[in-house]
Amino acid sequence: MGHKSSYLPLNYYDVHLENGRTFTHTVKADASIMLFTLIGDIEINGTAVKEKTAVKLTAGDTVIFTAKSDDTQVLYIESIAIDEPVAWAGPIVMNTQDELREAFRELQNGTFVKAKMDVE
Repeated sequence: MGHKSSYLPLNYYDVHLENGRTFTHTVKADASIMLFTLIGDIEINGTAVKEKTAVKLTAGDTVIFTAKSDDTQVLYIESIAIDEPVAWAGPIVMNTQDELREAFRELQNGTFVKAKMDVE
């Protein structure tokens, strides 16, 4: 059984580029984009991004990056921006500090993993 998210669609590209080659992709205004450089370095708008680095892009209408290493591989992940607050601690990400505290209580009590998903 699966769950259809309210925040789909999700675009996911595994981009492979040779040194000096450029990736260009037009995006919608409400897009949220993250890149992760698996192999090699890239350059985005004159900024160098090293191998094994995650990058959250700011708003814009086009994503352009250029490979600065041979056999560059970049994960490109795009979805709809949800503009929600983020509270993070260790392996858990929630919306508020209260939700984080509750999650860690559940983790300690062994009730964090649920048998069924709560769907609103």
